[in-house]
Order: sequence, then structure tokens, then C-alpha cells
Amino acid sequence: MISEASKIFDQEVAANCLKLFADYQLDIRVRQAGDSIAAERFLLCGIVGFTAKNLRGVLVLAATKEPLELTNHTSTTHRDWVCELANQLLGRLKNRMLLRGVELYASTPVALRGEHLLPILQQNPVAEIFTADRGAVCVWLDCEFDDAFAFSETTNTIAPVAEGAMLLF
Repeated sequence: MISEASKIFDQEVAANCLKLFADYQLDIRVRQAGDSIAAERFLLCGIVGFTAKNLRGVLVLAATKEPLELTNHTSTTHRDWVCELANQLLGRLKNRMLLRGVELYASTPVALRGEHLLPILQQNPVAEIFTADRGAVCVWLDCEFDDAFAFSETTNTIAPVAEGAMLLF
């Protein structure tokens, strides 16, 4: 069950990363197997931890300079923007996991310079790497599931909140 849960989380993160960047009008696509990442220089990565019942983990979103510049339509720094993108991606994961009865609680995102990520990425087969016409984005999820972790037996029938929507109550 745990390996299946991990696979579901990884698939949701990858799918929602594509959607997140599409919402910022940047077409990214999955990098093909065998493509080298040696030339990529990730500028920064946003890291956000999270917990849930019988689960804890971290989501990492790394990007080269170009995707950060092409998606940031504000005066926010690259460091703050990569944290915001990681936070938004985790928010999308939270929405998807709520449908499965898993409530995620996020920590405050932090940024780390990306200059030392390449050796980690070359050794980390779970990282999903995306390319754009200019630059690259990488995401990965590192989760630790307790043996008692389980998705809800019943499907959540509450309609998910649209990404980017605001609810006031």
C-alpha cells in the first residue's frame, strides 16, 4: 500500500507541476529518458515541508533562471518566487489529496541556491525533470509514510476549489 501511495503522490505532483506552469503561460514538458541534465544550471529551489496523519514529507521545486523570469509577472525576487511556486504546487497537491481523505499541513517554504543540485539530481531517479523552450524545472517529493497510512475508503464528494480561487466565509 505504501509504495502505491508514494506513486500516487508522485504522479499528482508531476501532473500538477505541468498545470501550474501552464497557468503562468509557460509550456513545460517531461524531459525524455536519456536526455542529459549536465548542462542545466538550476538557479534556486523552493522547499516546503508538510505533514498529514501517518505521513511527513518535503516537496522540492528547482528551476533555472528562465522559467522563473518568464512566470514571475511581479517585482518579487527569484528567491521569493521559487518559494511561491513550490507553495502553490503543494497547495494543488493538498487539493488533490483532500479528495482521497488526506489532509496535508504545510510549513513555510524556504529557498536554497541551486548550484549544488546537479549531483543530487543525477543520483536521484525520483526527480521529475521538465524542459521549456528556454530552461528547465525539476520537482521531487520525498515522503515517509507510517505503516498506518491509508487513503480514505470513501470518495470525497465535495467539489474541489478551483486553483487560484479565493473563498470568503
